[in-house]
Amino acid sequence: MGSGVKRAALLALLVAAGGALTPAAQAATGSVTAKCTEGAFSGRFTLTYDIGTEYRLRKGRGAAGPYIADTGAMHVQVHHRVGTAQTTLFTRSTTGLSSDEAGEVPVNGTKVPRSGRAWLEVRFADRSGEKCTAEADLR
Repeated sequence: MGSGVKRAALLALLVAAGGALTPAAQAATGSVTAKCTEGAFSGRFTLTYDIGTEYRLRKGRGAAGPYIADTGAMHVQVHHRVGTAQTTLFTRSTTGLSSDEAGEVPVNGTKVPRSGRAWLEVRFADRSGEKCTAEADLR
């Protein structure tokens, strides 16, 4: 057997053994957690996303408190800026949360460009008004 044939056979074996990667298997996953504290009150929100040619949002979950004899809300936004042009790509709110209750915010596969700056902003509030605002960059 010639050396060219041996190399082709070896390459075929390696490809067969490794298998072809599907696009989902190739995508990396990232997450970012935005936190804030104002006195005894604190909030925390984690956003999970796929990293490819753009960010594809997968899951958002957060909690805050204490809400004493009250319920709270999370107001979630994802922003994107290139130069001076800023766009809000995602806005969603979840209300009626009990103290330190974790709430999920559906993000529905929202796509965010990787160019420029992309960041998460979460405002935690109760009926008396805003308690604290958390920010974190997507990376």
